[in-house]
Amino acid sequence: MRVSFSGTSCTGKSTLVKAFLKKWPMYKTTAKTYRNILTENNLEHSSKTNAETQLLILDWMTETLEENKDEKHVIYDRNPLDNLAYSLYAAEKDLISEEVLGLTVDIVRRSLKNLDIIFWLKYDPAIKIVNDGTRDSNLNYIREIDDIFAGLYEQYSDHLEKTPFFIAENCPAIIPIDMTNLDDRIEWIGEFLDPKGNLIETGESVLDPKNLDMMEQMLKDQGLWIEKDQQYKNLTDQIKNFKI
Repeated sequence: MRVSFSGTSCTGKSTLVKAFLKKWPMYKTTAKTYRNILTENNLEHSSKTNAETQLLILDWMTETLEENKDEKHVIYDRNPLDNLAYSLYAAEKDLISEEVLGLTVDIVRRSLKNLDIIFWLKYDPAIKIVNDGTRDSNLNYIREIDDIFAGLYEQYSDHLEKTPFFIAENCPAIIPIDMTNLDDRIEWIGEFLDPKGNLIETGESVLDPKNLDMMEQMLKDQGLWIEKDQQYKNLTDQIKNFKI
C-alpha cells in the first residue's frame, strides 16, 4: 500500500508518521521531505509562497511518488494533494498566476495514481501550534488551508466523476481523520490496514470511491463524523466555479 498523510500545518502529520512506522514497521518512508526542499533552496513558503516554491515542491513530490510507485509498503508525510491545496490558496491571494495553478491541477490529478490511500488530518484547535521555522503558525492561515482541504474533500466525495481536480479511475481513497489523540488515530487507520500493512478487505474495496457512504457511516458509528459547516460549502462553491 502506498499511503500518505495530508492536511494543514500543525495537525500532527510528522508525529503520526513516526507512530505509523512503529505500528507497521514493514513500511518505509523517504529520507527527505518537502521541508528539505524549502531549506536547501532557501524558499519563501506557506503564506508567503510563490510559483518557484510551489513548482519545485510539486516536482519533488511527483518524482518521489514515481520512484516509489512499485513499493509494496511506503508512507509519505504530505503529497501532491497538499501542494494543490496550498496552490489554490496562493492563487486566491495572487501569489501565483492562474497559468501556474492550471499546470499544478493537471500535474497533481495525474500524479495521484501513485497513491492508494490519503488520510486527511483535519485541523483541531486542541492541537498545540508549534513554529519550527518551516511552517506558518498563523491561526487564520491554518484555518484557511484546512477549509481548502475540506472543499477538495467534498469535490472528491460528492463530485468525483466531474470535478477538474481528480481523475476518478486514478484517484486514491481519501479518508478523513477527525480525532486528535495519537492512539485513536492509529486505531482508526487500523480499520483499513491489517497488521501486515495490507488493505483490510471488506467485500468491496474501501479504495473504490463509490464506497464513500460506507466510510461516512463508519465515522458516524464511532461518533467521529463532523457535518460540513457553511464556510466549507462556500469554499466548495468557489472551487466548483474555478475555470482552468
